[in-house]
Amino acid sequence: MKKLVLAFTVLAASVSAATVQAKSCPVDVQHEVRIAGDQVSVYEAGQPKLLIDENNNVFVNGKQLDLNDMQQRALDAYSESVKENLPKMADLAKDGVGVANDVLDEVSADFDSKESFAKVQSLIDEYAAKANDKFYPEGEFVMPKDLFDEMDTSWKAEFEQALKHVSMESASAMFAALSAEMKDGDLSFSELQTKFSDLKARLEARIRSRSSEMAVKANDLCDSMKGLAQEEQEVQKVIPELKDYQVFEI
Repeated sequence: MKKLVLAFTVLAASVSAATVQAKSCPVDVQHEVRIAGDQVSVYEAGQPKLLIDENNNVFVNGKQLDLNDMQQRALDAYSESVKENLPKMADLAKDGVGVANDVLDEVSADFDSKESFAKVQSLIDEYAAKANDKFYPEGEFVMPKDLFDEMDTSWKAEFEQALKHVSMESASAMFAALSAEMKDGDLSFSELQTKFSDLKARLEARIRSRSSEMAVKANDLCDSMKGLAQEEQEVQKVIPELKDYQVFEI
C-alpha cells in the first residue's frame, strides 16, 4: 500500500512540473487580461483601460482610436493571437486534473469496490473546480497580473496540498477495498503482493508518460507567451497608444 501511495506523491511532483516550467518562462505579466467572447480587455487596478471589441475596434480609456489599414491589420493579428493562446493556461491546469483522474482510474480498476474511491474522486473534482475558478471566476477568461509568480507560490502550494489529500484518501480507499477482498477469501498473500507490484509499475509508467506530455505542453505554452510578447512589442510600434497598458514583458 505504501508503494501505491508513493505513486500519488510522484504524481504531485510530476504534475506540478508544468508549474515550475511555467515559472522558468522568461515572461512577466504586467496587467490583467480578460477575454469575454470575442472581446479582449486589459485591466489596471481593477478597471478596464484598454478594450478590443468583437469587431477589433480598439478603445483606450473609453476613447476609440482611429486606425489606418496597417495599424488595423497589426491589431487584428494580435487580438486573434491573444484569444487563441491565453486560454491555453487554463487547459494546462485541466491536463493536471486529467493526470490525477487517469491515475485514480488505474487504481480503482483493480478493485471491485468502486464506492471506496468516491471520496478520492470528490477531492479531485473539487480541485478541478478551484483550478477552473482561477481562470474563469465569473464565466469569462481572466489572466491575472503576475500570473507566473502566483503559479510558483500560492497556486503550487494549493495543488500540492490537494494531492496530499488525494494520496491519504486513496490509501484509505485501497485499504478498505483490500480488506474486503481478503475477508471474502479472494486473495492470498502472494497474490496480494503480485497485484501491488503490477499496479505500482503501471501507475509509474502512466505518470511518466503523462508528465512528459505536460512538460512538452508547458514548453509550448512558454513559446506562445514569448511569441505574444514579441507580437505585442511590434503592434505597439505601429500603435504607440497601447504602450501604457503593456501586458507582457520579456
